[in-house]
Amino acid sequence: MKFGKLYKCLLLAGLLVGVTACTPPSDEPGGDDTPEQPSTGGDDSTGNDGTVDDGDAPSFDTTIADWNGEMADDADKDVVGSDSDIYYERNSFTSLVTVTYNGSTAQVESSNSKIRCHTSGAYVTIDMQTNAVSKVEVVVRGESDNGGLKIYGEKKFKLTLDGVNLTSQKGSAINVQCKKNIFVHLPEGTTNYLTDAVTYSDDDYYLDSSIVEDRKGCFFAEGDFVFSGKGVLLVAGKNKHGVVNDGYFWMRPGVTLVVTETAKNAIHVKGSANDEIGVYIAGGLIYANVASPAGKAIKCDMDVEIEGGKLMLNTSGDAIYEAEQFDTSSAAGIKADGSIYISGGTHTMKSTGLGGKGMNAESEIKISGGETTITTTGDKYVYSANLTSSSKGVKSTGNITMSNGKLNIAVSGKSDGSEGLESDGSVNVRGGEMYVYAYDNGINVDISLSVSGGKVYAYSSNSDGIDSNGQLVVSGGVVVASGSGGSEGGIDVDNGNNFKINGGTVVACGGSLQSAPSSSSAQRSVAYYGISYAKNQQVAVLDESANPVLAFEFPRTIQNGTLFFSSPAIAADGTYTIETGGTLTDYTDSWNGWYGGGTWSGGEQIALFQPTDVVTTIGEPSMSAPVW
Repeated sequence: MKFGKLYKCLLLAGLLVGVTACTPPSDEPGGDDTPEQPSTGGDDSTGNDGTVDDGDAPSFDTTIADWNGEMADDADKDVVGSDSDIYYERNSFTSLVTVTYNGSTAQVESSNSKIRCHTSGAYVTIDMQTNAVSKVEVVVRGESDNGGLKIYGEKKFKLTLDGVNLTSQKGSAINVQCKKNIFVHLPEGTTNYLTDAVTYSDDDYYLDSSIVEDRKGCFFAEGDFVFSGKGVLLVAGKNKHGVVNDGYFWMRPGVTLVVTETAKNAIHVKGSANDEIGVYIAGGLIYANVASPAGKAIKCDMDVEIEGGKLMLNTSGDAIYEAEQFDTSSAAGIKADGSIYISGGTHTMKSTGLGGKGMNAESEIKISGGETTITTTGDKYVYSANLTSSSKGVKSTGNITMSNGKLNIAVSGKSDGSEGLESDGSVNVRGGEMYVYAYDNGINVDISLSVSGGKVYAYSSNSDGIDSNGQLVVSGGVVVASGSGGSEGGIDVDNGNNFKINGGTVVACGGSLQSAPSSSSAQRSVAYYGISYAKNQQVAVLDESANPVLAFEFPRTIQNGTLFFSSPAIAADGTYTIETGGTLTDYTDSWNGWYGGGTWSGGEQIALFQPTDVVTTIGEPSMSAPVW
């Protein structure tokens, strides 16, 4: 049944702009003092069709200052397991080599005569390869501003950095030519510094000068890196990468790894196909500051898996054109040629360059825990008309799945394509909390967006809150979406037959509703067209007993817009009113403008409807809001 032409409803709809906003008490959930309700800020700007972006920018802090000495605080979570390739404690080291730097010289002591050691000034070579020596621990300490360490081997070994400050003038600070496991241990109370040469010279001591060796960065290894301990390692990669290896990278809780600068990527990992491991962060703290063009804080040719710890990843370089790939390449907090999995920890990623990304995966992204906050501020990078790179918060060529945890995204670069979360596949939200703010589409998917649990907020300052080029199915959870006005809506699904609401709570506001849900939806919904409203105004949908089915506070001012909502509490045989200008108290839940439960009083009715159809419409999509 359509009630859109009821004169009273339309007349009162025009009054919404003039009604005083209803502000929740600050001691209630979601009130002024509640962090989960993002505060507004920033300058107002004009969006599509002259609508106003009221500056509904997120309040979460994404500032990543220079490293201030903060260390990992999760060493108590470092439980020694049984895997001898991960836990050095499960190995015995019967040979000891100690390297002590002292300015322009270095002293080397070895307990095993089969280990060949050579020094040239403060440049040290340790050869454990010739005699295939095993069970070795190499301890490095002291200071030199013109020295380096090169290690050859065929067996896994332990490398203990026991308070070393080493700067090479020839190449890598430490170069490990061993394809096995390297247990890099940082003893508690130690701070270690590694800096490589700006330009690598040919005068870099080789075991066999006829063999061309990789020298890919400041701290390089042919094999697997396994970091442990409660100490600190600071790396400055002046030539190429900071920490780089051709095997996998594993970091245990308690470790603090800081890359203060890098000419390319802070951490660059090839990964091990045999072990099926790329980057695995069990805990610890990683700080990375990357100012290089298209530089990545963490780059892996395989998967990146984050179980815990804290990441502070800052990139500021612009995207570039890579002639060998015939494509653009952009900076990113995390870039995986495989998948990205986050199950715990607290992580902040910020990109300020043109076309920068927060997380970028060539395969899938799965978030099942922790809190990840991502900000990008750069505009679009343009190499040519057909070769561009837009800033994104989260970008995946494959699917994106969220089952728990928190994901906060803010993309403020003012150019088309500056989207919060984009998937070339499908996005599945089963739990957790996803907050997305973007200049262009908040959430953009090619195949489908499915929400069965959790909470999703998508806000666009210049386009659609949610844009699905395929399907949109909501069967649970809470979805709040806000579009910029005019032709841009809270929800944009190209074909209504692909838009289904079978459960959950959905509230969307904006200029339009591209397609109403399919009549095959299992849950009823309402599309209220031709409605004008002001930022911070509240509207409540009440049942016959005047109990709120839902209440919503508008995040922006829009003339002649659309309000769309759906709730499991809307029944086919009920009669409902829509009111504004009242007071909501004692609500039990809230999410960025949506309120569940509570008591509504003192409002004025603006519409009445009976949801006998699966989709009830009030007003007409092309109808202008009346002026009182």
